[in-house]
Amino acid sequence: MSVNILPSIVLGHNQFFGVDHLSSQRGAERAAYFSDIANVMQLLHVAKQHGAGGVMLSTHPRAIAICEQIRRDRDLQRDFSVFPLLPYAQKYVTRANEIGLVRAATSTFTEASLRDRVGLGGDFLKMVFRRDPLDLVRSLIRLELRIFRELSVPVVFLHDAISDLLLSISAPKVFELYDTTLRRRFGSRMGIATKNLPLLVDRFTQWGLELPIILTHVNAAGFHVNPNIAACEALLHRSDLEVMAMGTLASGFLAPAEAFAYTARFPAVKSVVIGASSEEHIVTSFLSVLEARR
Repeated sequence: MSVNILPSIVLGHNQFFGVDHLSSQRGAERAAYFSDIANVMQLLHVAKQHGAGGVMLSTHPRAIAICEQIRRDRDLQRDFSVFPLLPYAQKYVTRANEIGLVRAATSTFTEASLRDRVGLGGDFLKMVFRRDPLDLVRSLIRLELRIFRELSVPVVFLHDAISDLLLSISAPKVFELYDTTLRRRFGSRMGIATKNLPLLVDRFTQWGLELPIILTHVNAAGFHVNPNIAACEALLHRSDLEVMAMGTLASGFLAPAEAFAYTARFPAVKSVVIGASSEEHIVTSFLSVLEARR
């Protein structure tokens, strides 16, 4: 088993992009508040002060400005990591509905800047002339990750909308390519987000692939815990798994003390990602995590 590179607490990103699973109005209000980059940076500093070792960020358009500010911030540059979640799925879903999945993916390159396309070098040329799907995947990974340059990026997570589809159709070559591209080009570990932990572990074991760092829902309410709590708990008792737990509060259904006492039961859970939009939320949740781990 590799050395644990996950901080105990990672700040989530939904609040920055207006995502709220319970209230669209509240989500819109948060999106408006965090449209001011100063408010984002203030929350990142508060999170770091209270124990967060990094922040998760999708490749949402707003993430570009956030990454740029982190690069300029000496305090955050020192020991605060960024955990990308690729891709920003809604962008591709919306475009796929409009023009089809393949054109949605390839249009990403035509919309990219000349600098970004030149930066892809041979991968971009192979994608254009050979039309190999794996070349397309490799180029998309590199293009999506360019906004995180010069930042500490120990793990890159593949969004569960993509990974669960790849697991269901049994596509090990894509996961192998993803892993190889991350290690060679960025020095990062492969992370996989999933809403079905047993399926992921089963598939990777069958394929003979090294298990990735796994981002999955862990909560006593069973929120997005598939296929059932018992099957997931059995795996979470394994010390050889590296899990970053998300959905721990079950979208507000569970109180922090109860939620993190539950996650602390499992040796596989090395880290928790917590969305918080205020210092009060951060203090309450982060202290609950630290107390549960004592």
